[in-house]
Amino acid sequence: MSNTNAFEDVRLRFESLLWHDSELRGIILDYSVAQTKRNEPCKLSIRVDLRAKTMHSEGEVLVPTELRFLRPRFFSADVDLLGVSYCGGDISSVECSEVSKFMQRFISETVPNFNLPQDEQSLATLKHFGIYLCNPSGQINIVAEDFELVKIETK
Repeated sequence: MSNTNAFEDVRLRFESLLWHDSELRGIILDYSVAQTKRNEPCKLSIRVDLRAKTMHSEGEVLVPTELRFLRPRFFSADVDLLGVSYCGGDISSVECSEVSKFMQRFISETVPNFNLPQDEQSLATLKHFGIYLCNPSGQINIVAEDFELVKIETK
């Protein structure tokens, strides 16, 4: 599969989820693996109550879900916690890009100052995942290779 086809697959899977009015529930950054195995990336996940495609008579159904980002390289959150509390963590939109202004800034400002070992193609398969919360809550930016969905079992 070509890089373009691989990117389109990831973009379509990410953007086809019913994000609008889904609710951000948590951001999980676990670097314990990276501390024990120096060449392993940190684990990065977000937890959301994702809108389901089905509706019940009571209204929309929100499914507790965890999105685990695979081979994450960069994470940035600009989140107004007071805004999140007023807006309930509602997500307004998302995007998945091979090249975005955020990624271009990351590549031009962060990568040149990164003096630890990395392979020459370390950014070749990475994508920008942007998650935008309802104003004034902010945004989350993740540069990673891919993501996977894990349904969270509720009691």
